[in-house]
Amino acid sequence: MASEISVNAVIIEKDDGSYRALCPDLGIESAGGNADNALRNLKDAVIKHISETGADKMHLSAVKCMKLKVPVG
Repeated sequence: MASEISVNAVIIEKDDGSYRALCPDLGIESAGGNADNALRNLKDAVIKHISETGADKMHLSAVKCMKLKVPVG
């Protein structure tokens, strides 16, 4: 059975209706016409990065995800 790692993913809807997906742990991002495509593209990019880098040489950054509310007026 293959081993797995967990990484964080952030999906952002852009003004034009497209989506941007980011993996802050590895500094990877991708895009897509909808959230599912952006996430699938990100997963493919992460898999490619791991296979090219080698899982034993990868360094995952400590990432803390949060959502902030800030006043705008």
